[in-house]
Amino acid sequence: MNITQQITEAKDVVLYKKLLKTLGGYSSAFPATGVDGLFDTLIDQGKKILPSDKQAIKILDYIISNDSEPAAVQKLLNVRFADLPVECRPVTKKGNKHEVAFWETKGIVSDKVKSLLDFDGSGKGKWSDMDGKSVTLIDIVEED
Repeated sequence: MNITQQITEAKDVVLYKKLLKTLGGYSSAFPATGVDGLFDTLIDQGKKILPSDKQAIKILDYIISNDSEPAAVQKLLNVRFADLPVECRPVTKKGNKHEVAFWETKGIVSDKVKSLLDFDGSGKGKWSDMDGKSVTLIDIVEED
């Protein structure tokens, strides 16, 4: 295993622990909201519920890390990719325009952050256009 794989795996584990803490805390504070079912699935599936894509992990980390527990859960369940800040937004280039990408898993195309997590065990997803065709993301934020 090379150093890049180790770093990526470490980020996955940290994000998984944050998800466990956030969803678990929310489930015990607000029972019978449906989040307890997501928490149970998270425990059953383990770390494999997380996407392998770096941008997807960056988005999930942003959502889980930047707010209180209830706000983070609400954002996880309801925020769309277009509503993310520019540095996290998944953007692709189509002709001369930039478009926000979608997440496609087994033919289901979504623009919600929740879709990045593989709660139903249907398999890993990929970035796509609204028709489900694969796209490549571009980095629109220049780093200094």
